[in-house]
Amino acid sequence: MIKAMEKEYFEAVQKDMKKHPAETNGTDLKFTESDLGYAMKHLKGWMADQYVKTDIVNKLDYAYQHAEPKGVILVIGTWNYPLQCTMVPLIGAICAGCCAVVKPSEVAPSSSAVMKKYFDLFLDPLCYRTVEGGVDTAKALLTITWDHIFFTGSVSVGKIVAKAAAENLTPVTLELGGKCPVIVDENTNIDTAAKRIIWGKCVNAGQTCIAPDYVYCHKKQTSTLIERMKNHITDMYGEDPQQSDCFARIINKAHFNRLKSLLSDGTIAVGGTTDEDTHYISPTIITNPALDSKLMTDEIFGPILPILEYEDVQSVLKYVRSKQKPLVCYVFSNNAKLIDQVKKRVSAGTLDVNDCLMHMMVPTLPFGGVGHSGMGKYHGKATFDEFTHHKSVLHKPIGMESVNNLRYPPYDAEWKQNLMYSLAYYKPSM
Repeated sequence: MIKAMEKEYFEAVQKDMKKHPAETNGTDLKFTESDLGYAMKHLKGWMADQYVKTDIVNKLDYAYQHAEPKGVILVIGTWNYPLQCTMVPLIGAICAGCCAVVKPSEVAPSSSAVMKKYFDLFLDPLCYRTVEGGVDTAKALLTITWDHIFFTGSVSVGKIVAKAAAENLTPVTLELGGKCPVIVDENTNIDTAAKRIIWGKCVNAGQTCIAPDYVYCHKKQTSTLIERMKNHITDMYGEDPQQSDCFARIINKAHFNRLKSLLSDGTIAVGGTTDEDTHYISPTIITNPALDSKLMTDEIFGPILPILEYEDVQSVLKYVRSKQKPLVCYVFSNNAKLIDQVKKRVSAGTLDVNDCLMHMMVPTLPFGGVGHSGMGKYHGKATFDEFTHHKSVLHKPIGMESVNNLRYPPYDAEWKQNLMYSLAYYKPSM
């Protein structure tokens, strides 16, 4: 199916966001294809009964977990990586044996239409349906009782989904977002850090939930970092990124206007160019933003990067910890002590050390948020587990009843009481 839809999907994403086919291929199609291949390779093992050790009381019994599908799933996709954010959870649902209804995002209409066309063509309509529509459609879907809801999108809509699900005690996976901080230590390769941060920020024109949202750089390196970032923007997108076919556009006018309004929340050090007709905003670096400005309080979700400087990293950790827990925290450093401090003191969905976005390419690393950045995890086996009920099973032989007699009344005999007490507190090495 992915191969069949490839050409039309490239054209659809180009129409929706003017995104280069190579970037769409690497961050969307191939990512989905890789996740599918990994699932197919390991599915038999995931489905197998998982036996566990037993204690002395149940020594002769079989104890294991049996994987069974949760049931009928609702997947509400998003627009920034339409196929990946819709089909990867669907792959997990199919692997788990669930039926599913999929709603692609109406914000990327061309991509949504292509996905519906090929989902309807390749997937069994008795088990899998694709529904297009806007807010009213989503609200109608949320009135139905599901066995699990998987949502990718904003925190505000995530709360609506969670509230609707709670009415039926439906479990949810919420893949949300937030402000992903980047800490740049003085003890790092500043040129490499600049290149990787700019790439992570500019992929999909910054419209990525795990994109670096703001940078705290040690004051000894701040000016160098900004200069190197400026150079790498030129290396990647040319002197005028607006003329580059490698730099995407903002999805619609509403998002463009929101992002444009943020440009006045600090001093523009690099970029700041906009074009309302094409929804273009250049890769932009802003210094000295007010901490109470929208640039620093709201998720940016665009190619604008605030940079602040610090002397004492403890003040940075205190600031990050005072905010909602991010989906990802990034740290660039060769200082093992600092990295360990960030790992232990900053609660985030993921910690990326010395790179941006690349944790998504590790299928054995579950991906998801914590607190306001989301709940539940997926990718690889984690997606299968998200849509699976792991039923605990104890299989006891019907014979050898004499062994079990001590658990039955009467309990008058002191030896029976002592033995039951000993067995109850016996803790074997599992």
